[in-house]
Amino acid sequence: MKTSFHKSLNRILLLSFVFLFNTSFSQNYCYQTTINGKCQYKYSDGFTNYDINVKGDIKVNNDDTDIKSISAGGYLKFSKKTFGNKRSITIESNSQGKLTYEYYEGRSKTPYEPEGRKWLAEVLLEIIHMTGIDAEGRTKRIYSKKGLDGVLEEINIISSNSVMALYFDALLKNTSLNTNELLAVSSSISKEMSSNTERGRLFRDHCDLFLKDNTTAVGYFNSISKLSSNTERGSILTDISTKIDFNDPQVTEAYFACIDKMSSNTERGRILRYAERTQELSTQAYTRLLTSTKKLSSNTEMGSVMRSLDNLEINNPTVSTAYFNAIDGISSNTEAGSTMRHLIKNYELNEDNYVRLLGSTKKLTSNTEMGSVLRSIKELDLESEKINEAYFLAINSFSSNTEAGSVLRYTLRNHEMNTNSWAQFFSVTGRLTSNTEMGSVLSYTIDVMPFDDDAVVDGFFLATSKFSSNTEHGRILRTLISNPAFNKYTAFKLLESARKISSNTEKGSVLVKLADTEFVKDPAIKKLYMNTANTITSDSEYRRVVDKLIN
Repeated sequence: MKTSFHKSLNRILLLSFVFLFNTSFSQNYCYQTTINGKCQYKYSDGFTNYDINVKGDIKVNNDDTDIKSISAGGYLKFSKKTFGNKRSITIESNSQGKLTYEYYEGRSKTPYEPEGRKWLAEVLLEIIHMTGIDAEGRTKRIYSKKGLDGVLEEINIISSNSVMALYFDALLKNTSLNTNELLAVSSSISKEMSSNTERGRLFRDHCDLFLKDNTTAVGYFNSISKLSSNTERGSILTDISTKIDFNDPQVTEAYFACIDKMSSNTERGRILRYAERTQELSTQAYTRLLTSTKKLSSNTEMGSVMRSLDNLEINNPTVSTAYFNAIDGISSNTEAGSTMRHLIKNYELNEDNYVRLLGSTKKLTSNTEMGSVLRSIKELDLESEKINEAYFLAINSFSSNTEAGSVLRYTLRNHEMNTNSWAQFFSVTGRLTSNTEMGSVLSYTIDVMPFDDDAVVDGFFLATSKFSSNTEHGRILRTLISNPAFNKYTAFKLLESARKISSNTEKGSVLVKLADTEFVKDPAIKKLYMNTANTITSDSEYRRVVDKLIN
């Protein structure tokens, strides 16, 4: 049993060693550097090591087995070491372009013919794939013999991104590709290459070619969207100077979908601003841009994009709807408020847009921002039933009496109101839960409201009926009496309002103030005056009020 155990243990240790050996040597190592036109490549897969040095323009023969030419002063030097066995070849070109060959096995120099030439034929294709030697010539040759599929198959064999890029470059620069071929190339760039840098460079350098028609443009944007680097994707899209056909729905969707798939809000915002500034966007495309803006998860970027729109046609109903949908998607009251103030300041809004703006303002959860937006409106047509309703609904949604009162006073100073507007104004004022704010608003109202409009006066007293403070109620009524526009109808309504004051002192003070006017000489008003006085429960206040009337 002990022997069996040891055999099993040895077998496990042996398998573990083989596994570790294979794992450690299966990882490839690649290195490339270029200094003053001299390129060095080092490659290792754990079993084989290549050391390659290249200078100059090198051409290979048609079957990739020999060097056809090297530019004057250039060279190809390489060595291959496998399991300790090393062989190397040096091919140099003199000033006339004549080639000389040296072949080594280990450290021993060996005649180049025939073994050196034979070995070169065996390894040259590997070296070509590692270094990109004669990529342009080989691309032309392969394409002429096997077409695009042949070139893409060759690229698929290559492991180096930089070498693959040489072949893609040569293919795009020197070959007249049709639409389907361009689609295949853009797809292959995104799938075969792992380097975002190399893919980005190819997509930037050949942008005009990929955008030559709408079909290739859709494929181009779909391929760009597969890059994992936000920076590279952004660099490509902001480098486009060619006019994109944004009248084509498929092109439009492919372009903005490419942006939406990025994880960086900063890059997405930068591209959206660039597109809006540099491209001619159709209504559908502009709407799609606003949809992409709404999809941003950064309130700062959303606000930045919304406030940078130089070509916004806000009075276009389709664009307007998308614009306010985007605003409603901003969860930051500060950014949403700032964006709406920017809109108010820079655009002449029509009726529908003011209604939308006021609806978006109402959705803010910050009283401060709501107030700031509403106070930034310099002119507002409150004679429009739609605007009038939306405006006062917005004010009525305040949870802060201070902000609501501030906006109501701003309304009195800056906006013209008709009878319907006044009715809404007093309805909202009466809903304030702060007697102080309600009193402040009504006190301000007295100086500007039309006393000759009975409906407006009725609205005023409807608001006063909401006071829970006798002090504020009494103060407002006394202030009303002092106004030069105070008239007989207002006196009637004032007495009805005073009757509701529960404080004998406040009620008495209002009646005494009214007794100083000429209106108490009117029999009907005098009668109502006495009826109101009779509701005073304090004998001293009652006598003061009646004596004032008699005297």
